[in-house]
Amino acid sequence: MLKNISPSVGKKLFPIGTILFWLALYVYVPILPSYAELLGHSLTLVGFVVGAYGFAQLLFRFPVGIWSDKSGKRKPFVLSGFVLAFASCIGLALSPNALSLLVFRALSGVAASMWVVFSVLYSSYFREDQTPRAMSQITFCIGVAQMIGTYSGGKIADAYGWVAPFYVGAGLTVLGALFMLPAPETSSENRTPFSRQRLLSIASNRRLLTVSIITSLSQFSVFITVYGFLPIYVNGIGATKSDLGALMSVSLLCQTVSMLVTGTIVVPRIGYKATVGTAYITIACATFLTPYIQSLRILFLVQGLGALGRGLAYPVLMGLAIQGMPKEEKATAMGFFQAVYSIGMFVGPASGGFIGDHLSLRAIFFCAGIVYLIATVMSISMLPRQKEAHNGKADL
Repeated sequence: MLKNISPSVGKKLFPIGTILFWLALYVYVPILPSYAELLGHSLTLVGFVVGAYGFAQLLFRFPVGIWSDKSGKRKPFVLSGFVLAFASCIGLALSPNALSLLVFRALSGVAASMWVVFSVLYSSYFREDQTPRAMSQITFCIGVAQMIGTYSGGKIADAYGWVAPFYVGAGLTVLGALFMLPAPETSSENRTPFSRQRLLSIASNRRLLTVSIITSLSQFSVFITVYGFLPIYVNGIGATKSDLGALMSVSLLCQTVSMLVTGTIVVPRIGYKATVGTAYITIACATFLTPYIQSLRILFLVQGLGALGRGLAYPVLMGLAIQGMPKEEKATAMGFFQAVYSIGMFVGPASGGFIGDHLSLRAIFFCAGIVYLIATVMSISMLPRQKEAHNGKADL
């Protein structure tokens, strides 16, 4: 019976399931670095715990995309994401030491690897020329989830203790899976054989390589700061656990709003190059300023400004990664894109811990700002200038 559900129903159910999935993965993010440090670990080890999430995605995202394209199926991968997220939340709640935290944080990264197929399945409910709009909508759902999750996570930890957000995340995965079950499978049943030559062709696509590298640089900086050592810096200037959640939520509110308008308002007016270039120079400035701020109010403002930039850039790059790709290659292309940017998600926190232990927290933000400047230069010099509205393609 579920096979007869139309794509229009999928458009309604899928965003709800997506929000609940990312809620489960992010409800404990504001307190995770501080919780790991509370267990008595160095900044270097904290960095590896945070970075394990990205490392797992580096290993799994590309194979997940290939496997999905070869099987001609999307939905089983989506549902497995909820199962893995549930297991990671329970494991984190019960972890007695850093090694256990690292293992189950890595498992959450395996769960997040299924996002490759989430995004491709959702885009299949739209026409090819509506891919940027679909990516804008689905990334908006991520923003909503991250905003609610990070704010409520801090509140939950304040009210019920450090491990409570992990258990809440586990419950959210169950609810999300129930919403996702009726979502229709629209992928072709005709399996297309994959050869090494074909994979190399996809991986060497100029546009795909460009947007993947730029996004990896961005993820390096956001995971070394916002999801890595910003909570520790904010603790140092007198913030509570609730303040941590509120800071991330305000930032994610700004990011979510800009994600929503990127594909429908900003890109049609100023194009891809200007959108991403402006976004990254804004984030770079916010990153350089952060370690000099001692006021929580000013820090909220600066982080919100940087978040506006992140919300503008990511949907554009994500849409360009699969735009114009054959249907049977979209998950592989998306898997490659997300695997490459996962390098930044791992290397950022891992190197940030080393920098923080041997130099200072301020040096971490300075490093992240430089990387954002590099991403800015690449975006301005290498991304397509503008969208061609009629065919959904752009010239490089």
